[in-house]
Amino acid sequence: MKKCGLIYKTTGMKKLLILLTALSALSLQACEKDSPGDNYDFSTSIPPYITIQSLKDQVVKQGASATVNLQMRTSLQQEVTATYKLTGAINLDNQTTVVERDKTTGLITVAIPANMAVGSEVVVTLVKAITKDGMSMTIGQDNNPDKQKVTIKVAPM
Repeated sequence: MKKCGLIYKTTGMKKLLILLTALSALSLQACEKDSPGDNYDFSTSIPPYITIQSLKDQVVKQGASATVNLQMRTSLQQEVTATYKLTGAINLDNQTTVVERDKTTGLITVAIPANMAVGSEVVVTLVKAITKDGMSMTIGQDNNPDKQKVTIKVAPM
């Protein structure tokens, strides 16, 4: 009987030794130099940018105001001054609005005169954005200001 007990103990020790050997081999195999996840390239990361949140046309009644929302990818620890222009029925260059510190959104408000012709259009184009310390921000994810436009169409009162 004692001999059988010794055989079971030896077999158990062999199984344990085989298991430890297999685990050691697996752990050594997992230590490759170029394993996935170790070689990410962050050299082409997207810089901070600002966009017009919705590029859909807006319809606004005569004498009312249109609101265009600006959206930044990330909030900054300083104010951002966004410059835009109005073209079409209203022509104004170098208009500005400020996105406050630690905020990701800003507003452009366009007042539509009560006597503006129905069917007239005003195009709001985001031109540039500069942080308080002078850093220029990217306009849109793809840095194409020509795509950052909203058309405001005038409807009757």
